[in-house]
Amino acid sequence: MTSGDVLTTVAPPISPEAAAAMMQRWFGVTGTIRELSSERDRNFHIAAAEGQGYVLKFTNPAEPQPVTSFQTGAMQHVAARDPSLPVPRVVPTLDGEAQAIVRIDGQAMVLRLLTYLEGTPLHAAPASPGQMRALGTVLARLDLALADYAHPGSERDLLWDITRTASVADRLHYLPDGPRRRMVERFVARFAERVAPRLSALRHQVIHNDLNPHNAVVDPVGHETVTGIIDFGDALKAPLVNDLATALAYHVTSGETPFGSLVEMTRAYNAVLPLTPEEVELLPDLVAARLALTIGITGWRAAEYPDNAPYILRNSERAYAGLEKLTGDEAATAHRLLHLACQRV
Repeated sequence: MTSGDVLTTVAPPISPEAAAAMMQRWFGVTGTIRELSSERDRNFHIAAAEGQGYVLKFTNPAEPQPVTSFQTGAMQHVAARDPSLPVPRVVPTLDGEAQAIVRIDGQAMVLRLLTYLEGTPLHAAPASPGQMRALGTVLARLDLALADYAHPGSERDLLWDITRTASVADRLHYLPDGPRRRMVERFVARFAERVAPRLSALRHQVIHNDLNPHNAVVDPVGHETVTGIIDFGDALKAPLVNDLATALAYHVTSGETPFGSLVEMTRAYNAVLPLTPEEVELLPDLVAARLALTIGITGWRAAEYPDNAPYILRNSERAYAGLEKLTGDEAATAHRLLHLACQRV
C-alpha cells in the first residue's frame, strides 16, 4: 500500500477499555483514558496516576510500517540532537522496544506510547508577534535537529507534500463551482509550470511538514512560549523551505500589520537557519501551494466522508482567504515583505 491509502482507509474502532488493557499489557501504564480526534489513526489521551500524561497511538493499518518507524525514529533523533526541544518522547514497551504490533479486528496496527505535552493548543491561543517569533525559532531548531536524520521511510508518496501540489488538480472538481475554485485552479496550473521545476535544486532533508495550529502547543499564561510540537505523521524528506511554508500557511491573514505574522515567523526562522536566495524567492508561492493543497485535499475528503466534514474542513475558510491574499493584488507586497524579513543585519 502507498501512504495515500491512509487518507482513504478508516482505522478499525477501538474502545477506551480495550486501549487501556493494551496500554497496561505493553507499557505497564494505567490511568484515565479518553479518545482523541484524528484524521486517520486511533489516538487516546491518558492521565496517569503519577501526574504524567501520555498519548497512546494505534497507527492506521494502511500506513507502511517503515513509514511509522521513520516517524518514531525522527522523534528519537530530535530528542538526542536537541534535548530541550518540546517534542513528544517515545516511551519504550516493557520489552524495551519503541513500538509494538497489535491486531485489531484482524488488522495489524503499530502501537506507540508518547509523552503528552501540556499547554494551550495554538488554535485556541490569541496570536501575537512574540508567539510567531517563538514558532519560527522552534521550527528552525527542529529542522536543524533533523538535518542529519536519514531513514528509508522518509521517501514517501504523500498528498500533503507541497512538492506534489500539481497532483491536486484532479481533485478540484469536488469544490463548489465559482470564483474561488477557479482561483485555486489558476494557481495550481501556474505552480506546475513555474514553481515545481525549480524545487529539485533546493536543499532537501527530513522535515516535520505539518506545523499547523492543531500541532503546536503554547504556554497557557503568555501564549508566547512553545511547549509542544506534536504529530510527526506527515514528516518526510522534502525541500527544507517547505517546512516553513507549511507553518506560515496558517497565519497569512493574521498579524497587526499586513502579513505581519508571516514576517515575524520568517525573520525568527531565518535568524536561526538562514534561507538561501532561491528559497526566499519561492517562499510566497510555496505558502500559497500549501493553502491550495489544503483546499483541494480537504474538499475531496469532506465530500467522501461527510460525517467527518466539520473536522476535515476546519482550516478551509482560512485557506481560501490566505490564497486570495497571496495570489491577488497583495501578492507583490507579500513577496517584498518576506524578502526584507530574510535580510541579514
